[in-house]
Amino acid sequence: MSNMDCQYEMLSEAVDDLRQQGYTDELMITEEGILKHTVPLDPSLFTIDSFHRFEGPSDPADMSIVYAISSDDLGLKGLLIDGYGSNSREVIEKMVKRLPAHEEHEIVQPDRPIVPGAIPKY
Repeated sequence: MSNMDCQYEMLSEAVDDLRQQGYTDELMITEEGILKHTVPLDPSLFTIDSFHRFEGPSDPADMSIVYAISSDDLGLKGLLIDGYGSNSREVIEKMVKRLPAHEEHEIVQPDRPIVPGAIPKY
């Protein structure tokens, strides 16, 4: 991913960028679990690839979170968006607890040290 967890300033920016990264499947979360259209999907088949939280500019109670999730087994990548904190629905909290999260992010190291102020020539 180009952005690590919680690195966007606005929800719309996160959604646009994540969709460009392929998180385009229309997924919903209901009392029954994760749905694609009307088909229920097993949440244990999904991984949380990243999550991003947002606070409203004038009201801390206006918070939201977007989860970028994927399932290699199902060939799906989509977004789950909901309120965060006290506004979050119970079902989201239950589902997210069941979704395994990546323990580490892949970090790309440069092949040569970069001297501050110098432009590397490759």
